[in-house]
Amino acid sequence: MVVNEHSVVIIGGGASGIFCAFQLAVQGVQDILILERNERVGRKLSATGNGQGNISNENMSVKHFFSSDLKTVESVLARFGKNDLLVCLRRLGGLFSSDSSGRIYPTSKQATSVTDLLRFALHREGVTLHTGEYVRFAKKENHRFVVQTDKATYHSRCLVLATGGKAAPHFGSDGNGYILAKNFGHTITELRPSLVQIKTLPEEIKGLKGIRVEGRVSLLRRGKCVVAVTGDILFTDFGLSGDAIFRLSAFLQEGDYLSIDFLPAFSMEEIANAMHAKQRLDPDINAEDLFRGIINSSIGKCMAKYCANKQKNPKVVSIECLAYAIKNYSITIRGTLGFVSAQVTKGGVPLFEVDNNLMSKSVDRLFMIGELLDVDGECGGYNLQWAFSSGAVVAKAIAGRIYENR
Repeated sequence: MVVNEHSVVIIGGGASGIFCAFQLAVQGVQDILILERNERVGRKLSATGNGQGNISNENMSVKHFFSSDLKTVESVLARFGKNDLLVCLRRLGGLFSSDSSGRIYPTSKQATSVTDLLRFALHREGVTLHTGEYVRFAKKENHRFVVQTDKATYHSRCLVLATGGKAAPHFGSDGNGYILAKNFGHTITELRPSLVQIKTLPEEIKGLKGIRVEGRVSLLRRGKCVVAVTGDILFTDFGLSGDAIFRLSAFLQEGDYLSIDFLPAFSMEEIANAMHAKQRLDPDINAEDLFRGIINSSIGKCMAKYCANKQKNPKVVSIECLAYAIKNYSITIRGTLGFVSAQVTKGGVPLFEVDNNLMSKSVDRLFMIGELLDVDGECGGYNLQWAFSSGAVVAKAIAGRIYENR
């Protein structure tokens, strides 16, 4: 008998891994082991939603996801969705509420509350946690999986890869899961950071660092709007951040550019009329002062320079140009801050390489969940819902396999 023999080994103690382990335990599966490289599980989960724990969304739908196979995503969400998650977490003693955008949070507004609910549940159910262990390799040998860490070797009947992607490597997601998946014969799609800050040309945001506004941002591709988002926009020393930018970055492709409407509640005509009224009162008023009382003065200076550079006679800037700039300020995208600052990874193991239960089509009893797969969602709790849903669906599939073989 092998000492380190387990029914299921889960590589990764993030949201999908610990939720999968909990679901396995409540369905009667025993000898479950989680291997986590960090010193504690759920580190990234504890930071979600700016530390407030945005676990799901009232508007949960497959239309908020990106994948090579949205039918499988829809199937997983249908089998364990937002309501199932809330029932589960409420049974563990949590209370949850949603904001005006549908984002669901624990009433404590602390993401650590969700991590603690699951951590305590794992302890009660007898799930074994080995933290501070880094998985070197994994293979299948004689109908058993062999998992080698930097400290020990483990054997299991089923193996779940819940390693996460490459986003936010300071939480331990260094892309090792892709290597493990490749060693089992799987491929990986192009990997890109998502839900991330956007870099722009410095001259287009000069003097705006630290300014935060509510506006509407459109992502343009070959002159056509791909998506438009209204929300928080923060100007930084490198470009743009804020909730609207994070949400929009999920759609980003090379060659895209942005257009900002600083006053979405007002028409261009209304803005121009307000400026004309000022000009009638003071015919010598300069372009920068025309913006006062309308938008932030620093943004006004930036718009005035923008229009001056576009017109043949920069000394005479037309009010129509200024009003247009407020509604359609063009921003050049130079890229993003990359995986270091991203919340999720776009891409991964393509869903056509796994079945409807997220089991590998080429390696029996090898399952993959969460961010490792070619699935990512918009900002607003969708990615965490996928982590929980995929973990629950795999747990049910594994429990069924184990019961069948008893």
